[in-house]
Parts: sequence; C-alpha cells; structure tokens
Amino acid sequence: MPFSRLTGRLFSVLFVFVSLSQPAVANDQTALVQLVEYVGADYINAVVDGSVVSPAEYAEMAEFSALLADGVSNLPEAEGKSTLQSQANDLQQAVSQKASETQIKALTQSIRATLVEVYGIPVAPRQAPDLHQAQSLYQAKCAACHGLNGEGDGPAAATMEPAPTDFTEVSRYNGRSLLGLYTTVTQGVDGTGMAAYKGSLSDEQRWALAFYVGARAVEARVAEQGKLAFETVPGMKAGLTLDTLVAQAPEDVLDAKGPQAYAALGYLRANPGALFSKNRFIALSHEKLSEADQAYARGDRSAAKAAALSAYLDGFEMIEQQLAAVDGELMRHAESRFMAVREAIDRQRDAEQVSARISEANDALERAATALSGDGLSPAATLSASFFILFREGLEALLVVAALLTFTRKAKAVRATRHIHLGWIAALVAGGLTWYLANTLIHFSGASREMTEGVAGVVAALILFYVGFWMHSNSNSQKWLGYIRDQVDNALGNGTVWVLTFVSFISVYREIFETILFYQALWSQVSVQTQPFLFYGIAAAIAALAVVCVLFFRIGMKLPLSLFFRVTSIVLLILSVILLGKGIAALQEAGVISAFYLAVPTVDWLGVYPTIQGVVSQVVAVALGAFLWIRGNSQKAA
Repeated sequence: MPFSRLTGRLFSVLFVFVSLSQPAVANDQTALVQLVEYVGADYINAVVDGSVVSPAEYAEMAEFSALLADGVSNLPEAEGKSTLQSQANDLQQAVSQKASETQIKALTQSIRATLVEVYGIPVAPRQAPDLHQAQSLYQAKCAACHGLNGEGDGPAAATMEPAPTDFTEVSRYNGRSLLGLYTTVTQGVDGTGMAAYKGSLSDEQRWALAFYVGARAVEARVAEQGKLAFETVPGMKAGLTLDTLVAQAPEDVLDAKGPQAYAALGYLRANPGALFSKNRFIALSHEKLSEADQAYARGDRSAAKAAALSAYLDGFEMIEQQLAAVDGELMRHAESRFMAVREAIDRQRDAEQVSARISEANDALERAATALSGDGLSPAATLSASFFILFREGLEALLVVAALLTFTRKAKAVRATRHIHLGWIAALVAGGLTWYLANTLIHFSGASREMTEGVAGVVAALILFYVGFWMHSNSNSQKWLGYIRDQVDNALGNGTVWVLTFVSFISVYREIFETILFYQALWSQVSVQTQPFLFYGIAAAIAALAVVCVLFFRIGMKLPLSLFFRVTSIVLLILSVILLGKGIAALQEAGVISAFYLAVPTVDWLGVYPTIQGVVSQVVAVALGAFLWIRGNSQKAA
C-alpha cells in the first residue's frame, strides 16, 4: 500500500471538486488537510539548503502550494478564513523562494491548525478503533509494500517509484495527523500503488488502519511516559479530546501543549481505547463549561448560554444512563449542577457566581469520570443501562400505539389499523434515516436534537389531549358505539384516520433517534467482554415491552367498548401531560424557552422537571383536563 505524496493530477481533480462543491465543507477540509501535510512531509525531497535537488519534486511542491491557496479561497466564508488565506499565500511564496524545510514545516503546521480550528473537525471514529483487526488488515493489504513492521521495505518496495512510506520515521510521524492518514487510506493516491479503500473497507476498518500506521513510530518508552501523563497530569484528559487526537499532528500538540501532551498523544494513538473508556463526553463537557465561563466573563451571555447547553446536551446527557446504572444519586446531582449553571446564566448572575456554578459542575464531572473509570462499564451496569434506555424511551410510544391499535382492532377497523401500522413503521424508517444522516452527511447538535424532540413532544401532547377527550366524550354515546360496531372505517373518515397515523408516527419518531444516540454513547463505554450484556439488555427491554403490549391488548379487548373508551382516554390524557412536560424540558434544553428552576424533584417517568415553565404547563393541562372531564360528565348526566 504505497503511501506518499499526491501527484499534480490528483490535486487538479481535488481542486475542481473543492471549487464546485463549496457547501461540502467536510470534504473540502479533508482534501486540504491531506494536501498541506504532503507539502510539509515531502518538501525535503525537493529542496535542500536553498537548492533544488529534484526538479520534478519541486514542480509538484509549487503546484501543490498554489492549489492549496486556491482551495482555501474557495472555502465558505468564516471567521478566521482571512488568516488561513494569508498563511496559504505565505506558504506559496516560501516555496517559490526555496525556503528552508524548517520554515515550510512551520507554515504547514500553522495552516493545518488554523484549518481545523476555523472549519471544525469533519470526521472522527464513532468507537474505539480495533487495532487487533487493523494488524490483520495491514498484513493483508499493506505489508507487501510497507513491510511487516511498516518500515517501507516490503517485497514490492524495490520496484516502486516513489518508494513506500516508512511509518517508523519519527520526522514523518510528527507531521501527519490521523485525519490525513484516514483520508489517504480512504481516497488513495493517484499515480502510485496506493489504492483507495473506501469501497472495500468499512469506515471503522479505515480508521483502525489510520491509527495502526499512525502509531508505528511511537516507541514503548514514549508510550509509557504518555500513559502516565494522561492518567495523572491535571487537565490532560480534558485537553486531549478525540478531536485533538484525530485532527492535530504530534508536532502541533508538542508546540501547543508541551512534551507530556506529545507523549500522551503517542500513547493514545497506540491505545485509542483509553480515550474512549475515559469518556470523550466528559471531556467535551469540561471543554464547553470552560468556554461558557470565558464567554460570560467577557460579557457574551449568548455564547455562554450556548456553550453551557452544549456541555450538557452534547456531553453529559450522552452518559446519563451509564452513570445512572453505576450511581443514580451522583447522576441526579451532576444533572442538577448543569441546571444551576444554566440558571445562573439565564438570570444574569455575577461572573463570580457563574464561575462558582461551573466549578461545581466540573467537580461533579470528575466524580462521574471516577465512577465510570476502568475498562468500561461492568456487566451488570451495561445490562442495566441498555435495558432502561430502550424500555424507558419505548414505553411511552408503545402505550400510545397499543391504545390506538386496541381501539381499532376492537372495533374491527381494518383500514384504520393498517394506517396506524403505517405510522409506526414509517417512524422506524425515518429514525433510521435520521441516524444515517447524522453519522454521514449532517451533524445534529444536542440543541437540534432537543428541538426536534421538544416540538414533537408538544405536538404529540396536544393531539393526545384531543384524542383522549374525543374518546371520553363518545364513551356513552349509543349512536357512536353503534357506528363502531357496524362500520367504524366509514365512521372515522379519512381525516381522522390520518390523524391516528400521524399520532402513531410522531409518538415513535420522537423516541427512536434519541435512543440510537444513547446506544452509540453506551457502546463507547463497554469493553469486548461486556459487549454481549448490551445486547442482553436490548433483548430484555424488547421482551418487557412485548409483555406490556400483550397485556394491554388482552385487557383492552376484554373490556366493554364504553369502559374501554374511558380507560383509554385516561391513559392518553396522562400520557399527554407527561409528553407536554418532556417537550417543554427539551425546548428549554435547546434554549428555545427560558428556564427558571424550582426546588422540586425530577420525576422523569411523569415528565416532571424542576422548572417553573414545565410544572406550570403540566398543572394547567391537568386543571383543564379535570374541568373538561367534569363538564362532560355533567352534560351526559343532564
């Protein structure tokens, strides 16, 4: 698998792609990262001490630096783009002036760092790369050219021009990011023996290969020093996030964070599971809380609020179920500390008070990290977290769909039953599609996720409130019950049938995407030994939900139609209040609705959260429901 510089033809194609597809920032950036790293790594083959030693190599360096400058100019506008453009122009000029290798390396290093900082991290592995599998892949795909140990001395190397890369060369290791290596494994190198493996290897396998070859130059001594630094130096875990590990080259980390972080980066390249098991979500929460503290101190309340929300939604919320399985009291305490941070920002407290609340949240995160430390969750904790993620998220949707299906089956409404099935099946498809987009094309932030869940929750609550009272108001209507017994499909009408379909769809869809995200987070917390227990938890939750569904159907089918209407209306009204509370809470977490907190406990099963807005909304809904219920009974009695 020859791994060396790109040819001018390849980058001509890449540049055309960059120019014609400006919205695809992730693709643009990865191509430019790959380009700038090749300039930094291969310039020494073109110029030595100010003299051209290879005209062909120098021509490529000149072409690459020009394409880099043009590629940067075609990126979307962003704060910091002007700095990036200036750096790219400086590199082009330095190449034309045959500058020293040291100067070229410094410029390419700055460009890579600015590129990643301005345009974000486009891709990262979803789970800890499997280096054992990567070793087997390397021997099958790469060893013939790069050698058994990655020294560029494979059987086919002697006849290859340019020569395969020596992955054990420290100077080349220092200048290559894992993102650049992953991009090369994915896209290949035109004009060489380096094939593109996007079609033949999965994304996980390509990341594993990038980590494997990216750690060939890490000596055992450096890895031991790095392990010690990562586990003992304060702030090291928060500073070396997954984004840092993937997007920054070792020389970037050495310059920015020092030799201990450099060694820790080498350790993490060789042992990526350490970063995942120590929890990147906790590290992200620490980072975002720090951003919130700094933003509030400089008077930028909006940025502080956004960072505080992200600290919870994109970080801590992803590990709540895992932490609850280990220490439920600690989970609730940590959650309350995040609430206190958001409340302090919302109420515009003094900067010192906000800093104090952030410090308390960071302390809770450290305790959570300690509780989750070790080689992933225990078998019991994995089983418990997996079970409650699916059972909790699925129960509400199941009760709604089961109530509707029991009603239509009891009334022998075949057409309506099919529409309800259509609704929940479409929700599963939509949820899977949303998950695919979130993993490949679109980044869904925690705020956008909560916005979706909040809007869906409020809409579902309103519809269930209406359907519940519709059933209650008709529970004693002999005319309606007659329609039900005779021709319910016609009695319902097309409009009502599609309302039932929409209720079925939205009740399932609002749960499924968040469930998938929680399982993604849980997957990063389990070891090879405990992975089966995750699936045992899923199986147990499915079995428990199936039991609930069967009981609901059997009991519902045995009830007299009028009694079934009344019981089902009560169930739907209770669910509407629960969904209303959860919807309001989700919109508050997304920052759409302000939150003022109360000293009341969180009762997640009932959708009760300690905010004035949420509690008042539920109280009003209950009061309105009671009023309409009593009024309906009075009218029936009259």
